[in-house]
Amino acid sequence: MCCTFGFSQSINFDQVGNEKWVRYNGGIAANTVYYDGTANRQDFTYYLSGNLNFNIAGLYNIPLLFTYSNQNFNFPNPFKFNRLSLHPSYKWATAHIGDVSMTFSPYTLSGHQFSGGGFELNPEGKFQISAMYGRFLKATEYNPEEPRALTAYKRIGYGIKTAYDFDFMKLGIILFKATDDENSLENPFPVELGLSPKDNAVLSFESEFRLLDKAQIKIEYAISGVTEDARLTDAPASNGLLSFMLNENISTNYYNALNASFSYPAGHGTVGAGYERIDPEYKTLGAYYFNNDLENITLNAIQALFSNKVNLSVNAGIQQDNLDNAKTSDQQRIVSAINLNYTASERLGINAGYSNFQSYTNIRDQFDYINQVGEFDNIDTLNYRQISQNANLGLNYILKKTENKQHSTNLNLVYQNSNNQQEGENIEGGSNAFYNGVAGYTLGYPKQNLTVTLAANTSYNTIGETDNSLTLGPTLAIGKQFFDKQLRTHLTTSYNTSYANGLQQNNIYNFRLGSNYALLKKHNLSLNFLALFRNSTLNTGRDLTVTFGYSYAFDNFKLNLEPGERTPRANPLGISENILSFRYRNVTYSGTIPELNRQLTTVFQSSQFEDIPQFKKNELTLLLALVKDQKQEQPYKENAITFLKELYSFEDFLATYNDALFAVIQKIKFDMRKIDLTLENSFVETKLKVDEHPLNKKDREIEATEEEKSTLKALLAEREERLQKLVGHRWMQGIFMEFNSIDVVLEPAGYLKDFKQMASVKSFEIFDNSQDVDELEDYLENEIIDFYYKKSLGLVNPDDFELNYINKN
Repeated sequence: MCCTFGFSQSINFDQVGNEKWVRYNGGIAANTVYYDGTANRQDFTYYLSGNLNFNIAGLYNIPLLFTYSNQNFNFPNPFKFNRLSLHPSYKWATAHIGDVSMTFSPYTLSGHQFSGGGFELNPEGKFQISAMYGRFLKATEYNPEEPRALTAYKRIGYGIKTAYDFDFMKLGIILFKATDDENSLENPFPVELGLSPKDNAVLSFESEFRLLDKAQIKIEYAISGVTEDARLTDAPASNGLLSFMLNENISTNYYNALNASFSYPAGHGTVGAGYERIDPEYKTLGAYYFNNDLENITLNAIQALFSNKVNLSVNAGIQQDNLDNAKTSDQQRIVSAINLNYTASERLGINAGYSNFQSYTNIRDQFDYINQVGEFDNIDTLNYRQISQNANLGLNYILKKTENKQHSTNLNLVYQNSNNQQEGENIEGGSNAFYNGVAGYTLGYPKQNLTVTLAANTSYNTIGETDNSLTLGPTLAIGKQFFDKQLRTHLTTSYNTSYANGLQQNNIYNFRLGSNYALLKKHNLSLNFLALFRNSTLNTGRDLTVTFGYSYAFDNFKLNLEPGERTPRANPLGISENILSFRYRNVTYSGTIPELNRQLTTVFQSSQFEDIPQFKKNELTLLLALVKDQKQEQPYKENAITFLKELYSFEDFLATYNDALFAVIQKIKFDMRKIDLTLENSFVETKLKVDEHPLNKKDREIEATEEEKSTLKALLAEREERLQKLVGHRWMQGIFMEFNSIDVVLEPAGYLKDFKQMASVKSFEIFDNSQDVDELEDYLENEIIDFYYKKSLGLVNPDDFELNYINKN
């Protein structure tokens, strides 16, 4: 059974208790799976998930996420599959409670799950701190009747990470400690298991330097001390650096890891270099797996070329192993990786890549993917495979595109191989290769909401020099939508056959039929069938899987926390004490007029609206006063809703502001390509006038007149101004060409963040008065160009440029 919870909050505690009602919204989903077949899995499983958001007084949100399943794991192991976790947060503080994972760095604590607690404090200042404590492995006794069972000692760990950001650099330090409890196992186990209680301590130093507001240097150095068997009593030859927190003995070893990188923006991309060195056998008990015994020196570059039609990334370097000369042979090689994306036209796209970096990854064969029984199969299976070379090529081409019909095709090719060599020769069975090709054709009818896809898949593997396997087969997929796209259906059928060394091994047919129906916008129903038939030399069988799912989104639900009905109260001032009720933005405001006045005041003073510009706050203060002057029900409601509409107007404006700013950036990027030539011509024209001025003639002998001096001075000033505009424009163009997604506006950084904050108030004032997006965009376009131009004056060297369109000779 699996269960996870996630929780986070952001509450202004000064306001809690001022309101008397609570509402919540969210959604729930349930999926059931029925299986009838030969696989080792449960016949019936279900999965429940949901999200719930509590809202207090219309001001404070407390979201909660959860999932639950009855799926079982039927062998003993030290890992915990049943999970319960909470992640409450407040402003810059976050806590992790339960079955959670945290990451400090790749060489210390890196994603290992533990049962316990931790926190992260990231205030807006310069200091940051994180810490954790918990159980990494549960004690698991030896089980001779279960060959898949894992035996493990109970493992407890804790750690802390701190960092301080100076004006010119950032420094951090990490301490991590994990220890096995040798008394946590009661039953004996075979010596052949090689199991022993371990002790581990890791110390890491991190630093980040920023040079000239552009270049970035990152360095991490980690030292890990590991006692392989804490039961031994023989003292080590000498104490190590971490002896103050590590139980050292004769089995204690120390390992080092170093990673340094440099990056610098250049052209329409970045260039950089990296160095990594990891000692042989380097390990930490805070991570599941480590590459070790390697030294990498790499150079890398990322560039956008030919008006952003080509995006190219290159990594190259030297790699070697056997760092301690303990192996009988060592290996040195040049490693490289290159990836290219080429948008040839609106119809044709090409992507390609090659890599011979050593890597460990999760790999699932395409054949397995096509024939998997359900989306929840193999969720806990890890398949580590070493790949020394990897090449891929992808083509996507739209043959024809009209309002009524669209033809498109795609082709994807993958090649992978690995060679295990000793003394320069391939060892027996050490050369493996994998080839995969997928070709597809799609015919779409947009008006009928119909698509038909026909694809063919081929996989060919070679193992050593004698063994090979081939898998191939076609796939047909049909998708159709009905009832204004409320009902979505799909039918997929495929046939696969496989061969080993030329002999046919099996045939597999599968049929998938699925549907999804949206009911009343909030309900969603899904039903999927999968029938799979196997014919092989070893066995014949069939699988049937039926999956049914339901989800529901709910909102605007209010809990009345005051039982019983309220009765009107007499009021000597003559103000109506009847209960009034009205709704705005899915929030219900209810109570007597004095109570409603307090509710509206609380909303106005909440942190949600603290960023509203002052001129708008003054206007809202007057509107709220007008509301409070009303004594009758209908005028009160009308004025209250007017106040709330104006109150939320700034929050509404932010979405318009983001869209407008991103649209302006895209327009400027398009215009820059045309303006670049104009600015260069303007500069060259002025430069020629300066060069041809009489005072610049080498053979001139007569004294210059005041008019000539004045003219030359004006020309020189004009030349410098146009040169500054040209280099500033190209500097800004290099920055803007990286703004390809609205995410850069939603979460801005650097100068864009500064501009967005600076222009927000005036932008809101303009839009608040006119409600004209075009006027807003005109203002933003003028302001952002002026903003970046002024920034360029202190950053860009006017002499650092090249003529792109004119023969410089």
